[in-house]
Amino acid sequence: MFRVRNIAVTAVVVVAVLWGAAYAGAARNALAIFNLTPTNMEAMGYDGDILYALISALERQKTIELMSRRDMEEILFQAGLVQGGGTASVAEAGKALGINFILFGSVTKKPGRILATLKLMDVENKRLIKTWNKSFAGRGAILNEIPKFAAELTDTISNREESYAVPAAAAAQIAVKIENLRAKSQGKKVLLTWKFDPSQPIVGFNVYRSENSEGPYQYQGQTDQNLFDDAKIKQGKSYYYRVGLKLSSGEEIKSSLTAQIKSAGEKIPHPPLVMGGIGYIRRTEIKFVPSLMNEQEKFKIKAYKVYRKKSADSSWKNISSVSAKMTSQSELAFKVEDKQDLEDGETYFYAVASLDKKKRESPMSDPVIVKTIDRPVLKIEQDNLLRKISIAWEPQENIAGHYLYRRQGQNEWRKVAKIRAPAKPGVTDKKGLEDEQTYQYHLTAYDAKGESGPSNTIQTKTKDLPPFPQDVITQSGLVKSVKIFWAPVEDPDVGGYALYRGTGTADLKRITKVKGYKSNSFLDKGRGFNPLKDGQDYFYTIVSYNLFGADGKPTRAVMATTKPRPTPVQGIMTTKGADYIQIKWDKNPQNDIKTYILSRSRNNGYWSNLGKLTADQTVFKDVDLKPGSSYRYKIIALDKDGLKSDPVESENVASPVVKPKK
Repeated sequence: MFRVRNIAVTAVVVVAVLWGAAYAGAARNALAIFNLTPTNMEAMGYDGDILYALISALERQKTIELMSRRDMEEILFQAGLVQGGGTASVAEAGKALGINFILFGSVTKKPGRILATLKLMDVENKRLIKTWNKSFAGRGAILNEIPKFAAELTDTISNREESYAVPAAAAAQIAVKIENLRAKSQGKKVLLTWKFDPSQPIVGFNVYRSENSEGPYQYQGQTDQNLFDDAKIKQGKSYYYRVGLKLSSGEEIKSSLTAQIKSAGEKIPHPPLVMGGIGYIRRTEIKFVPSLMNEQEKFKIKAYKVYRKKSADSSWKNISSVSAKMTSQSELAFKVEDKQDLEDGETYFYAVASLDKKKRESPMSDPVIVKTIDRPVLKIEQDNLLRKISIAWEPQENIAGHYLYRRQGQNEWRKVAKIRAPAKPGVTDKKGLEDEQTYQYHLTAYDAKGESGPSNTIQTKTKDLPPFPQDVITQSGLVKSVKIFWAPVEDPDVGGYALYRGTGTADLKRITKVKGYKSNSFLDKGRGFNPLKDGQDYFYTIVSYNLFGADGKPTRAVMATTKPRPTPVQGIMTTKGADYIQIKWDKNPQNDIKTYILSRSRNNGYWSNLGKLTADQTVFKDVDLKPGSSYRYKIIALDKDGLKSDPVESENVASPVVKPKK
C-alpha cells in the first residue's frame, strides 16, 4: 500500500516542453524507414514496392537526411532488435539507431486495392506524430502517387514543432498513470487495488463505478492510498470500476484501465494457477492447473474462461472457454493454444478464471506474459560473390526452420530455400543466380502450424563479369605466327582468357581459350591446314571469362604482322659469250637471305635446277649449252626461315654454241 506525496506537476510540464524545443532545434531531420508489414499473404511484394518508391522519392528531394538501410539493419542486428512491432518496440529500435524519426506501418491487399497504413514516430518522445491511410489501385499507382506522399512526409517532419507541440495538460497525462487495477469480493464489500509509482505527482484518487463497461460511471469516493473499499453494493451484481488521478493543481486525469467484478458480495470460485506460457509463430500456449480450494469449498467447476490483452493498460478480452473435464487421467494441467489474430514479436497478457455450474465466475488469475516469436532479422554475410550470395540471421528458438525468399526488381517473391532448425543460422544461395545482378531477399520462420511474416528485406548483388586483362602487346615478324602477351587478372574466379583474331577489327572471331587466371601469353600459329599468312596484318582482342564460362568485356584490338616473304629478285639480265650464257641479278635488300635458287628451261620445256647459290653471289655462267637450243632462266630468293620469294624469269636466249660442220 502506498500513500501519495504532494509533488507539483509544473516540473513535468516544463521538461516535456523543453524536450520539444530541443528537438525542434536539430540541424538535420534524420529519418529511418522500417520495412512495412504485410498483413496477408496477398500483400507480400507490395510492401517492397512502396518502400523502394518512397526511398527513391526522398533521395531525389534531398531534404530529409535518410538513414542508410544497410547501416540501419547492421545496428539493429547487433542490438538484437527488429524492424516493426508495436510503438514500444519501434521506439526502442529508434533509440538504438540514434535517429529522430521512424516511419513504419503495414500493407493489406484487398480486391482491387492496396491499402497502406503509414505511421511517423517521434523517437525521443516515444509518440506518434501522424498516421496516413493510403489506397493504391496497383503497382503503377504506387510509383505515381508515392512522390506526392514523400513531399507530405517531408513537410510534416520539417514543421514538427507545430505538428506535435505538447500542451501542459497533455504532458501531465503522459507523465502519470496507474497499473494492475484489480477488484475482488471481500465479505459484503468489494476491494479495489492498483499500483502506481509514488514518485509521480499524484496527490489522491477518485473512484468511479458503473454497471456497464461503457458507463455512465458514478463517483463512489476518494482515497489517498492505492486501495478502496466499496461497501455500497448489491449482492450478486456485476460492477465496473475506474480511477481518476488527482494532481496538486486540482486537475484530474482519468485512467483508461477498467476493473470488473462479477457476483459482488457472494462467495465465488477461486481462479486456477497459471503455470506459464510459451510463444510460437503467431500463436501462444498457456498452461494452468485447477485450484484445490474449489474442491475443498465444494465449487463444481464447469469451465475455464481465458482472457487476453495486449498491454498492461488495455482491457481484458475473453478469447475462449475450456471445459473443466480432463481429456486424459494422466494429465495434471490444462494447455490452451491461442492463435486468434496474433502478430509476430508481440507481447500478450493472459489470465484465466474459473466458472462453476451456477455460472459464477472467479476473479482472474495472476496474469502471465507471453511473447510470440519475432520475425527473423536478415543480414548480408557476403555478397559480390561469383553467382552466389551468403546470408545470415539470428538463431531463433521454438521454430522448425526458415524459408528464404528471393526476387529481382518488382517481380514476385519466390521461395528458394528451406532451412531446417537447428541448422547454422545462415545459407549460401546458388540457385539460378546470374552475373552482376541485384537480388532482394527476405526470410520467414515456420513451424508445424504456421509461418511468420517476412523479415527485413536486404538487397544484394552478385559479382560483376571479370575485367579484361591489361597491357596487351603482340610480337610481330614471326614466321607464320604471332605471339600475344598480357598482364593476367589476379582473381581466382577468372577461368581463363578467350582470344579473338581477324584481318580487320570488324571480323574478329574466337580462335582459342587459354585456361587459368594466371596465364599471360599465347602463340598463334593458325590451325591445321590454315596457317597464318606471310606478311599479313592481324588484329587481336582478349576477353576474360569466369569459372562459369561467361565472357567479360574485350580489350581494345591490337595489331601484329607476320614475317613477309623475301621480295622478288630484281635486275635479272642475260648476256652471251662464245660458248656460255651469263645470268646476272641484283642482290636482294633483305639481310637474312640464305641462298638463291637458279633454274633453267630448255626450249620451253621443264625446269631443271642449276643449283643453290650463296647470298653474296649475283652472277652465274651457264656453259652446259647445246647448239640450236633456246634457254630461259628462273631465280628465287630463299631466307634463313625457309621463306621463298616469288620467282623471276628471264627472256628466252638462243644458245651461242654452233653445231660443228660435217
